[in-house]
Amino acid sequence: MSDILIEKRNGLGLITLNRPQALNAINLEMVRTMFTTLKTWENDDTIKAVLVKGAGEKAFCAGGDIRTVYESLKDGRSDHITFFTEEFELNQYIYQYPKPYIALMTGYVMGGGMGISQGASFRVVTPKSKISMPEVGIGYFPDVGGSYFLSRCPNAIGLYLGITGVIASGEDAVYANLADWVLEDEKVADFVLGLETLFQTSDNVDTATAQKTLIEYLQHLNARKISMQSHLEKTEGMIEKHFGHLNIKEIFDSLNSEDDPKLSEWVEKTVGKMKKQSPLSMVTTQRLLQQGRHKSMQECFQMEFALLGEWMLLGDFMEGVRSLIIDKDNQPQWRYSLDQVTTETIDRLFINVSKS
Repeated sequence: MSDILIEKRNGLGLITLNRPQALNAINLEMVRTMFTTLKTWENDDTIKAVLVKGAGEKAFCAGGDIRTVYESLKDGRSDHITFFTEEFELNQYIYQYPKPYIALMTGYVMGGGMGISQGASFRVVTPKSKISMPEVGIGYFPDVGGSYFLSRCPNAIGLYLGITGVIASGEDAVYANLADWVLEDEKVADFVLGLETLFQTSDNVDTATAQKTLIEYLQHLNARKISMQSHLEKTEGMIEKHFGHLNIKEIFDSLNSEDDPKLSEWVEKTVGKMKKQSPLSMVTTQRLLQQGRHKSMQECFQMEFALLGEWMLLGDFMEGVRSLIIDKDNQPQWRYSLDQVTTETIDRLFINVSKS
């Protein structure tokens, strides 16, 4: 079976990520097939809208094929550069896609899955969606446009998600501006079936009409554009209190000085997660988001790609992947402690960013 399935159904272009055993993690073949297909459909008048979904019930897409990137680096090849170059190109293209692009973000949506969904004109989640940018846990940083979309979350929520790697629900994603619509889980199958017939008698539908038709269809299914039970909304005050500081050390100090017994469990879990992350990744992520807040989408991708080259040489990626994915000993030996990560350390990593 192909890793990606391409179908045309009554005016709907359907792309199915078809690696359920790998939680639909996206590889280079899938990136290329998606890009070529979307380019073709852009000029195909019979296609009125595009739906991207994941096979199986567990995931939309749980990220990029990290193991292949690791093996390329370990063997001294350049396959990983090819993958990141083409993945980033696809991600940026989706933001500018001229036809309605629907990302059905069910189950796990992580890393590369966010890359192919955040530029969508319709980002549809369910209450059971599990959304995260967990890169700091493998000694990396939020890429695929993370410096753009995380920096545009309310207040300090994007930084909180980026440096803890916590999983957000579908309700959280809508509150955090990482999704547009919440659709009840039991209506997902009907949603897909309905999309396959929505445009079958609409030969002359233009993009604006297709957008309007999709909005009316989602409303008909009682999909919501507001969150009802977002944990992020309930905890936003304490997230802002502790993660609004200028550097990671201050965030740790703030969390450790929290004396409200009602917050002790949340603080303990948050500090526990941060202690496992690469200190270099956390500090880098904070700078990325600080800079990304003032950059365009294209500039954010350029910044991430420029950083990526230095990171693979000087960052914690290889050790993080070795520990958590290859050897699975869960004992990464990070290059630096938090106290050792200086401004000069980060400046070295960002040396090519100013040139991009």
